[in-house]
Amino acid sequence: MKRFKAELLLLLTATIWAGTFPIVKVSMSTLPPFYFIGIRFLVGAILFTAIFFRKVDLTGKGIMKAGIILGFFQIAGFATQTAGMIYTTASNSALITGVTILIVPFAQYALTKKKVQTENWIGVFIVVAGLYLLTQPHINGLNIGDLITLFCAFAWAFYIIYVDIFTNKFDVISLIFIQLWFVVIIAFGIGAVTEDFSAITFNTRNILSFLYMGILATFVTTLLLNKYQKETTPVRASIIYTWEQPAAVMLAILFIHENFNFMQLAGGAIMIAGILYSETYEFIRLRMNKSA
Repeated sequence: MKRFKAELLLLLTATIWAGTFPIVKVSMSTLPPFYFIGIRFLVGAILFTAIFFRKVDLTGKGIMKAGIILGFFQIAGFATQTAGMIYTTASNSALITGVTILIVPFAQYALTKKKVQTENWIGVFIVVAGLYLLTQPHINGLNIGDLITLFCAFAWAFYIIYVDIFTNKFDVISLIFIQLWFVVIIAFGIGAVTEDFSAITFNTRNILSFLYMGILATFVTTLLLNKYQKETTPVRASIIYTWEQPAAVMLAILFIHENFNFMQLAGGAIMIAGILYSETYEFIRLRMNKSA
């Protein structure tokens, strides 16, 4: 029951994430990206601090470093994802971000020396084939937005591994507090140097975007991810996170009227299939061996 609850909440997390893609795509037409990230995280950080401040303990050895590492990969992920959305579609961004789960085994090897399995390599080739059909560089040329978003996938892969490492060593509340405020400081700092704050219009649409992104997509999802991912297995969590991609595509088609040609649809389907194959093959093989 404990694992079922955790997985249900991770599914909710993936669904909330899916909703961010059409919102960010629309917002990037009028809002500067780093200030957008800064305001989003400021809303989440203020809310988190107001609720959990008494539980925050920054005196533990190594916790500041751990929180800053998590914050670094968080800002790297959001910055490249948000900037990439200026030049590509919300649907493409969601599907390319989904490559994160495929990169996780390689990031895990880099950090913990856990061997990358053959099925992970096969999954890479399948996903690359799907990515080629989705982005169609032979027809449209190399889309800089798709390339920037691919860097986002690498950042998120390392973030997921570090979450798994640090939440088993340090207090989760304190880790979240550090990483949220780190992202706020860095995003506003870069925004102050490179962007024009006066370009931000606080109209109803933008305020609603900030509230969704700050409360649900930052405060709620960061809390759920850090608290409940450790209650299930990496394989099951990876499968759950894969729901984000088809959900984001459906929301983008429904609310901002994006569309695909047949080859792009096939490419997206192949990418999701490759991710699922990579992440579930070992689990299915072990279950079959046990039943044999």
